[in-house]
Amino acid sequence: MSARTAIGIALAGCLVTALLWQRTAGFSAFTYETWRQVEVAREAVPVSDWRLQDAQGDFVRLSDWSDQTLLVGFIFTRCPTVCVALGSRYQQLQRTLQVGTSTDVHLLSVSIDPDWDTPPRLDAYQRRYDGLQASWTVARPADAQVLDDIIRETGLRVIPDGLGGFAHSESLHWIRDGRLLRISDWRDPELETMITNGG
Repeated sequence: MSARTAIGIALAGCLVTALLWQRTAGFSAFTYETWRQVEVAREAVPVSDWRLQDAQGDFVRLSDWSDQTLLVGFIFTRCPTVCVALGSRYQQLQRTLQVGTSTDVHLLSVSIDPDWDTPPRLDAYQRRYDGLQASWTVARPADAQVLDDIIRETGLRVIPDGLGGFAHSESLHWIRDGRLLRISDWRDPELETMITNGG
């Protein structure tokens, strides 16, 4: 092997290593979801004041909960898999809020299928999990632009599955004062403790 070839291989190796370092957040994230979690943990991400329509048909904004941390999950009511699990998880987390003394966290489920998920369908989803409006809001983006903003600002992956549903992120998003502060796995056993401590 010539010296020129060896130098070329070494440079290519350095370039690949640098790209991997950048794409994996310093070799700490090897999936897109993990990468999002690491990036948000490094630096909070600003989000706009999303205009949403809740299960009662009222319009709300993130700033309506300016004195609370929002724990935001994304769902669609026709989903037979992860959205069922997320609903059950929010039911458990709501119980944590009920027995605790902290009112610093509010649960928010946002539909990624606003054309289908009308307020009555959102209400049926919430009632299925004994959702109480005082601690858990189920809503949809007020219009297509808001949905686009949500996807862009959070880095949420929403992929139509060709069967009327979507493949999408299962992660939970901690938002306060117009900033995305943390992204958690919905199965994280520390969620109850985090909620008790105000996020």
